[in-house]
Amino acid sequence: MHVAIMENKQTELFTHLRDKQNDTIVVTALASELPEYAPEKLLFTGVGKINATMVLTRYLIEHPEIKKVINYGTAGAAHGVTKGDLVKCTTFVQGDMDCSLITDGPGVTFGDDIAVAGIINFGTDGLICRTQDQFVTDLDALDLFQNLLEGRKFNVVDMEAYALAKVCATLGKDFICYKYISDDADSNADDEWEENVHKGEPMFYELLEKVHGFEYT
Repeated sequence: MHVAIMENKQTELFTHLRDKQNDTIVVTALASELPEYAPEKLLFTGVGKINATMVLTRYLIEHPEIKKVINYGTAGAAHGVTKGDLVKCTTFVQGDMDCSLITDGPGVTFGDDIAVAGIINFGTDGLICRTQDQFVTDLDALDLFQNLLEGRKFNVVDMEAYALAKVCATLGKDFICYKYISDDADSNADDEWEENVHKGEPMFYELLEKVHGFEYT
């Protein structure tokens, strides 16, 4: 898969959204998720935790003026959300890591700094996102850790957010994450995702204006 490493370069003919402080980057995995390319600064990472980590780390190192990363993407519904919702996530779980024999349990990366070894929190006002390098089509097939987290069930499943959150936590950047629920993480997930991948875009742009002070220029 080709990984697009780009900051959105638009001509003066296009209307786009700009943050007033000019210190924010909007990050998404695929161009199909934000096909209108409205944010002035828009970074595509490609799919999966490795691509997300590599592309965002490189960008932030090359652009130290960036203080805030806003991630937008699609996600599967797990618990407490409905297809078509746009939700904010603030707790991020590594769904593929299990070093239980030498750590405190699944989701904890052996050898990492304690602040980023396990669950990563960027506030308490959002939902729980579980990130894994596989497209979820059967929630019941996931193990107990995936279904229970600190007494709560995780809400959405995606393929990049945990990695992006970990990069931001490590580099001292603020991280804000919004997920459009494109599918029910079941046997129809692939078809639903293809049908709905672009549908959250208008909702996200409205949120950038009303909540984050972006302006159309």
